[in-house]
Amino acid sequence: MDDRAWLFVEVMGAIALVGVLAFLVSLAARPRAAADGPAAAPAGPPWYVYVLAILLLVAVAAALIWELSPSGDSALARMRIADDERSLIFFIVMLAVGGIAVIAVLAYALARIPRPAPGAATADGAQPAAEAAAPVAASTGGNLLGLLVLALGFLLLNWIYVPAAHRYALMLHLVYPASIAVALVLLFDKATRAWSAHGAGTTLREWLFCDLIVFLLILGFLNLLESGAGEAYGAVLWDTVNVMLFFLVFWIVDRTGARLRFLVAHVYLIVLPLLLLIWRAVQGVELPEGLGWWSSIWPFFFLAIAFLALEIIALVASRDSDTRSALPAIKDFLFVAAYAVLLVVAAPGEG
Repeated sequence: MDDRAWLFVEVMGAIALVGVLAFLVSLAARPRAAADGPAAAPAGPPWYVYVLAILLLVAVAAALIWELSPSGDSALARMRIADDERSLIFFIVMLAVGGIAVIAVLAYALARIPRPAPGAATADGAQPAAEAAAPVAASTGGNLLGLLVLALGFLLLNWIYVPAAHRYALMLHLVYPASIAVALVLLFDKATRAWSAHGAGTTLREWLFCDLIVFLLILGFLNLLESGAGEAYGAVLWDTVNVMLFFLVFWIVDRTGARLRFLVAHVYLIVLPLLLLIWRAVQGVELPEGLGWWSSIWPFFFLAIAFLALEIIALVASRDSDTRSALPAIKDFLFVAAYAVLLVVAAPGEG
């Protein structure tokens, strides 16, 4: 059996190991009866569930660092996978499948943990007073279908009629500038909005993610501008997907009260580096020789995965609690700060 076959076995074994650990976390997170009797509301998961989840996160992070580190001892360096495009794509797909499986199992465990009923009795048997909910203006998800139809029409127009050079001009001079302008209007609307259905900590989290994804949209425009593709432009699909995903995630974070909206933002930040990788492959972009690992997409990818796992753990820990904590806002602030540092490190030098 050659080295690459052994690497395949190692990757499949790692996926199986992580799957077993994730299953143990899901098994331990099953609802359990409260001490007051079977009629009482199910209690939350025990403390060791969070310990298992943290150990799972550490195991995944250690495996990824070992497999993908730029040192000569890593599997990626020993097998020279980076020199073979097909093997590299297979390797990335295997890791992505393992990560998606872990996220799915943890999300399933999160969904199975019961939430307290809105009118549940307190510890002394008294019913809590009902709080008057202020009306909040919000759009429905069905309204986004109109934007989806427009995006599909734009893609069909480009594939059927518009030549490559004009596609590049449309994306460079129309789609990206208009999207950035609309994004700035949305941010201004958020800053001047009179109503707010969330607390200060939640509003801070919204601002952190909204500012970050708008900034990354601007970087996407600069990436297109610096490519100078012209008649060689063939990534209209992926640029359109980038713009549409931005508006979808911005709407979810800013305009909905979904409890998992920050989880969606983390998933979006995981997908973005992969979109850039696909965009470069479609355009045939060759990166400069000697480009370090810290200047690639992988630090952003792994950072987003790590904080996605922390977000899942935080959601599990706070599912049966109505207290408002500042810890999620602190976590997201550290994430955005680390993301900004990575952007500074990855920025190319002059010339």
